[in-house]
Parts: sequence; C-alpha cells; structure tokens
Amino acid sequence: MSSEFTPGPRIRPRFLALLLPAIAGWLAPPAVAQSFPDRPIHIIVPYAAGGLTDALARVLGSQVAEAVRKPVIVENRPGASSIVGMETCAKAKPDGLTVCLTVADSLSYNPQLFANLPYDPDTGFAPVIRLAWTNNLLVANAKAPFDSYKAMIQYAKANPGKLNWATWGPATLPDLYLRWISARVGVVIQAIPYKGAAQANPAVYSGEADITYMGFGVAAPQIAVGVDPGLAGYFGLFAPGGTPKPIVERLNAEFAKAIDTAAVQAFYTASTLVAEANTPDQFASFAKADREAAANVFKSIGVTPQAAPQ
Repeated sequence: MSSEFTPGPRIRPRFLALLLPAIAGWLAPPAVAQSFPDRPIHIIVPYAAGGLTDALARVLGSQVAEAVRKPVIVENRPGASSIVGMETCAKAKPDGLTVCLTVADSLSYNPQLFANLPYDPDTGFAPVIRLAWTNNLLVANAKAPFDSYKAMIQYAKANPGKLNWATWGPATLPDLYLRWISARVGVVIQAIPYKGAAQANPAVYSGEADITYMGFGVAAPQIAVGVDPGLAGYFGLFAPGGTPKPIVERLNAEFAKAIDTAAVQAFYTASTLVAEANTPDQFASFAKADREAAANVFKSIGVTPQAAPQ
C-alpha cells in the first residue's frame, strides 16, 4: 500500500513550483505601480514642435515630472499624417515609460483613410486618459475676400479651385473637415499639406494659405470664419499595447492630477480646452466609439482607404 503514496512527495514540489510564480504575478502589479516610474518618461508627439498638441504635452509633462520626481521628455516625431510617431509609440517597450499624446486623427481617422497601417488602432495601444476636448474654428487670412462661412462657400463656388486650405497632411482633422465641407456643399478647395499646426497656422496668418481649421484659443487673435464643425476633436494619452494595467492606471492618475494644477488649468483656459475626469476603461470605450463614428462619416462622403503616406 505504501507504494501508492510514493508519487506524492514528487508531485507537490512541482505543484508548488507552478503555483509560486502565479502568486508572485498576482502580487507584482501593485509593487510595479508603486515603484513606477523609476526612469524618465518619454511622451511622443506625432506632430512638429510649436503646435497645440506639442504645447499640451509640455505643460502636462512638466507637472507630471514634478509630481513623480523623474524627467518627462517630449519627443516630436512628425510625418506621414502622424503615422511615424504613432508607429514609434506602438512598437515601444510596454513599460509605461513611453507614451504618446495625440488627437483623433491618429486612431479614429487614419484607420478609415489608410490601408495597411503599421499599427493596429485596437491592439497597438492602451488608452490611458482623454486629456481634453477641443473647440475649433475655420480661420481665414486677413486678405481673404470673405468674412463669414456663408460668404466663403459662395466665393468657393464662384471660383472653383482658387481657394487653398492649409492642412496638417492627409487624414488630419483640417484635411478631413475640408473633405466634409467639399462633399456637403459641393465646392473645390485645394489642400496644402504642412507638417503640423505650427506650420499651417502661420501660413494662413502670412497669406501663404487662405484658410485652415484650428483651435479657438489659437484662432482668437485672427479672423474667424464661423461655422458649426461636423467633426469634434480630442486630445488623448496612449501607452503601447500590452502595458500592464496597474501602470496604465498610475499614468491616468498622474496626468489627471496634472490637469487639476493651476498651471495646466490656466493653459486650458487660454487654449479653450475642455477637460473631464475619465478612467482608462472609459477612455477606451470612447476611443472605440469615436473610431466607429468616424467610419460612418467617411463612408457618407465616399472616403475609401488609400495607401498610407511614407
């Protein structure tokens, strides 16, 4: 009978060998979150320096750096309608030390406009927090022969192709809004791609371009051509897909606290940005719904995916 029990001592160590790592895994996340970050945090901005996205990353980053006592470094990776920067973010190590701060263009619009993106909008990123909503306006340079949206449309219809529109490249919000207007009212306006708002906006101020679509806070000193926009914009923070949930939650908490600081609130007021508290799960649900809504809009204006820009 004793032989029936001899396997027992051999099985138990193997069982414990499997069980202990599992227990360690259950206990590790809180410890990881508490020690995070142990090195500098890098925020990738997929647009050129000087624009509102870049400025938002820097003002938030400075507050987060002070709170966590680690440097927060903003890296501008513009190009290919934000694809360059977003690909860099998606392929970064999922340890929370590399995140990306972007707008709706990158994950809501690019998937509808470009085939074979080098990142997956669903699995390539871990949504952290929606940082702000944007209020936008059409803005024309001072020499434009119109002073309202209605007058602009009338001029565009009477002068097909004469007006030009500064965008941030294909699939960016200004570009999409131009397509939306063109399809809705049947006008021909030429798109001029720039590498971000930091280049597009001054082009309009100087008269190099006729019109663009920009944040209200940026546009306030300029000539605003009023119109109810058909596409809303948001700023969001994303980590690479696979980033542990405790770290995503810690990032959410730190950036939420940063938004509430006096310095950031002053920036939001000056830029007419609107913020509201949200969890990573809430932001993930929103981002998915926003992408689905964008798909419906683009389908209605006949947009089909094309080869992604290089």
